[in-house]
Amino acid sequence: MNSEKPPAAGGCDPFALVDAVQARTQALWPEAAAAAGLQEAGAVFRRMQLNSGVLHRRCVLEVRTADGQSYALRAEFGGTDPLRHTRSLDRHQAAADSLMPVSGVSAPALLWRDTQNPFVLMEFVRGDTAHRELAVAEYGFGDRGSILRRIGSAVAALHEVSAAGDRQFWPKPFLTRVANQAQAVRDGQLPVPKPNKFLGLCAYLHRAGRRARGQPFRAAVEHGDLHLRNILMSETTVSFIDFSNHDGIFPQRDLANIWLANCPDHLAAEGCTPGIGLVAQADWEAFQDGYGAELVNDPVFRFFYAHRLFRCWVGLCQKPPEQQMKSAQVAARAVQVLEALLADEDD
Repeated sequence: MNSEKPPAAGGCDPFALVDAVQARTQALWPEAAAAAGLQEAGAVFRRMQLNSGVLHRRCVLEVRTADGQSYALRAEFGGTDPLRHTRSLDRHQAAADSLMPVSGVSAPALLWRDTQNPFVLMEFVRGDTAHRELAVAEYGFGDRGSILRRIGSAVAALHEVSAAGDRQFWPKPFLTRVANQAQAVRDGQLPVPKPNKFLGLCAYLHRAGRRARGQPFRAAVEHGDLHLRNILMSETTVSFIDFSNHDGIFPQRDLANIWLANCPDHLAAEGCTPGIGLVAQADWEAFQDGYGAELVNDPVFRFFYAHRLFRCWVGLCQKPPEQQMKSAQVAARAVQVLEALLADEDD
């Protein structure tokens, strides 16, 4: 399990709260097993690792049945819009169905869904996260470039089966929010770290929006939370989990999220030549080779890369006090990414 201490709620022992969430999730097994036609008796449960910030309300269990098969039972208690959750599961199932003919790429099939609550039983996907695959490659266990090419190719397959036609990009809805947040900073209502730099990012986004305005792009229904911990890799298959979108059609948001969702984890390490947005140049080349498109010169992708940095920066305002040191580190790296974007703009 994640070794970080989960957040307390209402003065409760946080570890007791996590155990209670697990017990509630485990209690769903008889209904899920019956609906999926699985053997209920003799099942063994193992709690799977999640972000420590959600352990007080979310649980995912590996359920190993008496015949040796494994399944994933996921439940969330509170904090979820039921309609949005239902639509995201519809998106997940559509992706799973569409990817079935694609060799080496998948999303786990849904075997049972509660009709009123965010409870679901699905196929169990074996393998490590893409995040871990890249981490161990740094120690000589695997080739980083090959891993990134596999990821890029799998993401391309996901977007291909999710295609939503050719479109033109109009940035106004995004820039309206950028302008509103910038004004909130000026008014002292949004306490972002390094506010002057943040306002510089907002100004950059307006310029990037002008460069991207009207540009053609191939739309695709987004994954919605595509980061390297939501991509699982075995020797033969790349799998996508935890879809959280049903109507967004900008695949560039998925692509930007891969690099910046866990900022600064995936930026260029010391000694590596940085490329656009401080991602290592070699990483860009490998990922783009797998994805089959030159993203770094695409104005729409560049806009969404900067927009993901904007979202990351705004999100620092919502971090709990115990994460203050980490938030300061993220803010410092965000400034460096911004400065790299500005320097590239001047070239």
